[in-house]
Amino acid sequence: MLKIHQLSFQYPSSKKILEGIDFEVNKGEILSILGESGSGKSTLVRLIYGLEDVSDGEILYQDQFVTGPKHNLVPGHPLMKFVPQEFDLLNSITVGENVGKYLSNFNLPLKKENIELALETVNMQEFIHVFPSQLSGGQRQRVAIARAIATQPEVLLLDEPYSHLDQPLKFELRKKIWNWAKATNCTLILTTHDVNDALGFSDQILILKEGNQIQKANPETIRNFPQNSYVASLLGEFSQLNSTDMKDIFGIEIPENEWAIVYPEEVEMKNQGIEFDITDVRFRGRDYLVEGMRGSTKLAFYANLKPENSPVQLRISNYRTVKD
Repeated sequence: MLKIHQLSFQYPSSKKILEGIDFEVNKGEILSILGESGSGKSTLVRLIYGLEDVSDGEILYQDQFVTGPKHNLVPGHPLMKFVPQEFDLLNSITVGENVGKYLSNFNLPLKKENIELALETVNMQEFIHVFPSQLSGGQRQRVAIARAIATQPEVLLLDEPYSHLDQPLKFELRKKIWNWAKATNCTLILTTHDVNDALGFSDQILILKEGNQIQKANPETIRNFPQNSYVASLLGEFSQLNSTDMKDIFGIEIPENEWAIVYPEEVEMKNQGIEFDITDVRFRGRDYLVEGMRGSTKLAFYANLKPENSPVQLRISNYRTVKD
């Protein structure tokens, strides 16, 4: 449905922002683009929508080329909607009027219904008669998303859509937008630097670093088989052990030029384990994140109860290897 082939982009007299991006998105899929700040996430969704002209490569939607402002009087693909981080709401009209801005007036009852359904999706229906100037940043962000949803696009592009939201509301909105996309079979592509936005609410995850595509796979594969330590670092806490540590401490042999990636839940406190001194304990609500040291080797693990004694005995139950 959507094909990005060997895509590169750079502004005149600057280094490349994106290089060699190559992937496909099927109809109805939810793709999260994950990466640290400056990795090229926002530029990529702007290119997909047609707000910038590609430097090299091509973007095809339903086998038709997506072109930028050099080829279009009004930039932006007509079957897509893009919600930038700036929101672009009009303060002179109400929330409801903002959401209905791009809807036809030919059938006013249908327009009213679409506005109300869109606002319900983002939990903003009670603000339908309020002016955007009276809203918080997070509320304005939700109105901007509702405005895009109301048009019933085939592809919805969201740039950091949950960045202004508190954690409880963020979880609820992620779930509602997921349900809306699946119910309408809308292809949803969003950028984020928060792994919680991606792991539980995506069919596929695309990892970017400094404008390069590092890995694209489903959430389970990304988590269980990260391409490298950078990918693992985006997914939360982990420990990285070299081949010498793995062999000398745990008796596990891995290739000399590779590293073992171990997640905290893969480390167990066991009798007859290997002794580690506790150097840090952090309460997380449901458990504790504990850091143990043996010489210069650091190992993070979860504990249901706060460890009272040091050292503790640890075993590794699982790991995966990467080359860098």
